[in-house]
Amino acid sequence: MDKLSPEEIQLRAHQVTDESLESRRRILGLAIESQDAGIKTITLLDEQGEQLNHIEGMDQINKDMRDAEKTLTEPNKCCGLCICPCNRTKNFEKLSSGLR
Repeated sequence: MDKLSPEEIQLRAHQVTDESLESRRRILGLAIESQDAGIKTITLLDEQGEQLNHIEGMDQINKDMRDAEKTLTEPNKCCGLCICPCNRTKNFEKLSSGLR
């Protein structure tokens, strides 16, 4: 190994320091990019969660509508205990099928 002069040693030390600082800057930049990507991901996941909640709400509305339709298409049952003699079910079913 060649003997290095004090100036060469000092120059090499500055080069290593500069390389180290540049490496730290790159790492910091990558960390900031990763943080931004994480924030965007969290935002998108939150929006998707809201959409899923909306869809689940729509599912509940559809279920309630089916239950209401079932109740309305079976008016011959009075309180669930006895059967009314009225025959409105067929007329209602004809009307409701015409609306679809």
